[in-house]
Amino acid sequence: MRQPVILLGKGDVSLAAADGDVLVEPEGGGLEAIEALLARSPRAAVVTAGGDEGFFRASLCLERGVKAVVLRRGAFSEAHEKELAARARSFGRELFLHDDSRGYGRVPTGSERVQVGAPEVAAWETAAREAGGQSRRTAAIGLDVDAAWEEAAEAAQPLPMDAPVPGLFENLEEVAFTNGDKPVLYLVVPARSLEAVRARHPGAAMALARAEAAPLAVEGATGRRIEGASGEATVHAFFSTTPALAARAASLWEQGSSRNALVIGELLGYPPCCTAAFVALADRRNNAALVYVTAARTRALGASFHPLLDVAVRRVVPFTPCSFGCERAAAVASRVVAALPRAQAEALTRALARPVLYFDEARAVALEGARVDGAAILFESAVFLPAPAPLDPDSERFARKLLGAFFKDGGTLVCTDDGFEVRGASFTRRLGRTSPRLGEFLPFGGSSG
Repeated sequence: MRQPVILLGKGDVSLAAADGDVLVEPEGGGLEAIEALLARSPRAAVVTAGGDEGFFRASLCLERGVKAVVLRRGAFSEAHEKELAARARSFGRELFLHDDSRGYGRVPTGSERVQVGAPEVAAWETAAREAGGQSRRTAAIGLDVDAAWEEAAEAAQPLPMDAPVPGLFENLEEVAFTNGDKPVLYLVVPARSLEAVRARHPGAAMALARAEAAPLAVEGATGRRIEGASGEATVHAFFSTTPALAARAASLWEQGSSRNALVIGELLGYPPCCTAAFVALADRRNNAALVYVTAARTRALGASFHPLLDVAVRRVVPFTPCSFGCERAAAVASRVVAALPRAQAEALTRALARPVLYFDEARAVALEGARVDGAAILFESAVFLPAPAPLDPDSERFARKLLGAFFKDGGTLVCTDDGFEVRGASFTRRLGRTSPRLGEFLPFGGSSG
């Protein structure tokens, strides 16, 4: 019997002429149902939906080795069709358009790629650069902050900073390596700290990529790594109990981390599904954009938001999950947490199990005592999350004061396409969105109402 054809999405198509089984995605089945269909090794996939729902289904099929993916003609924008064509080419697959009147046609690959699911990245990064050094503009990127909101922020108490988990290890990737979940450990460390890191892994061989230590800066807000910037010299170090693996990883990195990403991901112990989804991306430099893309993909595929993958609070796993509901990524995170001292594990688990309003790598808010009620989120209080790519002190303080005024005394948070509202019994506070449209609610750990 021939391998089946699978139908993904809610659109109507006719496959009367299909040779062999046709398997249809069940309505409401979510990511688990799609994974079950892909496990049947289909020879082709027909994606009947458009928008994010269809885009991420098509990309998932390309990543998982489906040789031919067919899109419904007219369901996608030209830019999104060409982005899928670029992904098909990178994985050696075929992408077609189809309708009953014109039949099949291949999708041409465009020269410009798009980051589906993220705010418009170029405009976002431009806004960050133009606002640099101006604390109020920097703090309000993506938000409509008028004179009244500036006045309210000046009078407000800064949103409290989230408390760290006492004694928690700085780099949890090293815990995963000690657990045996990683054949190779990869770290970017300050040159002055290299020997201390090496001493923590006395049984492992070390190999260095790019032997010349290059300064590395992390851009505030976006989280982009900028090599060759002014700052402290860093090194790319690879550790393994099998010396040949450390040397191979370092060599592959030097030859090109992007073109060797699949092999490097395997050496680093990342789930293959997550590595493939990462390789598919149009742009991997902007860490904040990766959060948006992962959230969009999670929703489009009907996956859950697993608390242990709450990268806004703490990165338990060092890679970008293919979705925030990825069971393979969550299993790696579970083993890391299980290896921690009990008090740390419990505190970290509690910290991760909170919904987050995420703007970028410098501005994210965790909601305490939160309960999700449809499109609304009831919460008791809010805290500002320590930033992996912080703003300058003045900008961060104004951001905390602005968000302190917005979230004061709890209430119900509602996120819409054009803004955010906090509603209480006697008030409604509203912050509008501007372009770039930043702000994403991540429902990690919020109990359902």
